[in-house]
Amino acid sequence: MVIRHLSSYSYHLFGEYFKKRREHYFDLRQDLLRTRLNISYDMYLSLAVMCSILMAIFGLIMAVLLVSLFGASDITLLRLMITNTDIFEWFHQYTNIFLKVVTTIFFIVIFGGGTYVTFLNAPKAINSDRKRNIDIMLPYAVHYMSAMSGAGVIPVDILSSLAKNKIYREAAKETSYIVRDINVLGHDLVHAMKTVAATTPSYRFQEFLQGAITIVSSGGDLESYFKIKAEQYVIENRREQKEFLETLGLIAETYITAFVAGPLFLIVMMSVMATMGGMDLMFMYILIYVAIPLATLIFVILISSITPEV
Repeated sequence: MVIRHLSSYSYHLFGEYFKKRREHYFDLRQDLLRTRLNISYDMYLSLAVMCSILMAIFGLIMAVLLVSLFGASDITLLRLMITNTDIFEWFHQYTNIFLKVVTTIFFIVIFGGGTYVTFLNAPKAINSDRKRNIDIMLPYAVHYMSAMSGAGVIPVDILSSLAKNKIYREAAKETSYIVRDINVLGHDLVHAMKTVAATTPSYRFQEFLQGAITIVSSGGDLESYFKIKAEQYVIENRREQKEFLETLGLIAETYITAFVAGPLFLIVMMSVMATMGGMDLMFMYILIYVAIPLATLIFVILISSITPEV
């Protein structure tokens, strides 16, 4: 509810500005279509500007509090650089004010500018995640359509049933836009599939729809097409799973070598050297409590990012 009111208010303030510059945001408009967020580019950019302003104000407040509590000289090394340089000798009396201004501007740019850049890049990140999800679920969705087609269900009803089946997640969501174009906008099946094929983030789903369009336009047999594509995706799935297992094995070997056997050898070596009085134990503490946990976290994130979510 708050986001809706904020979007309306920000569009009222900035909407006209972005609406007049429609041609400058072609790539963003295409990315927003693929996200299926159902928001226009001018409203999205207006919301981005409004959130950036709010975060810039938040950054200003944080900078003022930080400077007031700790002082500018304690939170930056610029003061030391200036006071130790003869060129800036005349500037010494203004150093404190200058550092406070720089710190404040830095926080405003980081919070405000960072928010706006995040908004601009968010659709690409969303589409990347949706593409992965669609590609993962598409083989199972095609098997579902093949089974229903074999039972004699007409194509529109097959797509409607798939769109309502939330098990297939983003693949079902893409199909729901085909059903929407048919039932709400009054388009025929071919036109609806062409529209979705042009805006889907998944090249695999786009290729599947283009093949279905060709079959429907030429009066071919969709049931045979679904069966062929289902078998194709089964073969591709097996190959991808085999490649994933090989990659996972390589990552596991790398982790054991670099962050299990290697650190154990270093810990033993540093312990011996510390006993002989030739090394500070601080390096071993850093290795044990910082390097190994951080490397493990990186490997966990890496494995999580490449693991199929099925």
